[in-house]
Amino acid sequence: MARRPWIVAAGLGLYAVLLLLVRESVLRVPSLTVFGSPGVKAMNFLPLIVCVCLLHCLERRLPPAEATAVRGVGNADRLLVATTLGTVVLIGTVFHLTFAMPSATACARNTIVLTGIALAARAWRGAALAAVVTVGWLLLTLACGLRTPADPYPWAVLLEPAGRPEAALAALLALAAGLYAVGHQPGRGRTLR
Repeated sequence: MARRPWIVAAGLGLYAVLLLLVRESVLRVPSLTVFGSPGVKAMNFLPLIVCVCLLHCLERRLPPAEATAVRGVGNADRLLVATTLGTVVLIGTVFHLTFAMPSATACARNTIVLTGIALAARAWRGAALAAVVTVGWLLLTLACGLRTPADPYPWAVLLEPAGRPEAALAALLALAAGLYAVGHQPGRGRTLR
């Protein structure tokens, strides 16, 4: 099997274990604003594990076989993405209810946002750029996303607490864009249609 979905399963396991380990731990990061936060939660970096595993899995393609496939490979890839993100939401919900970790659901939402961004960037220029864009968006949000220590800018949905409707809407829009982009082959200069 070319896609290697076991890599995604291993990434989900690592994500869950690290989510339990870091919980509400805070890391000191530089901020570009005067009102920057004294630190960010370590769990803000955990969505990258799932994103990179998905990108790696989706890039393991067999183009000649996929071009002649009877079943739509794009639909199978969308199912893989949806199942992976559904599992992330399930992990976040279970941890929230079992271990009183409301930020676990925020971490799941952030995983959806960053995965949607990564999949859209992958359709535009490939997985290498998708990984860079995803990490860049996360770092930009962490460095410049706060107006005051507890008030993120509207574009910095990754810093919003769990349960914020505008952040949930951003996650749904990013997911829709990402799922749409999965059906498009990555390539230089290609645009999404």
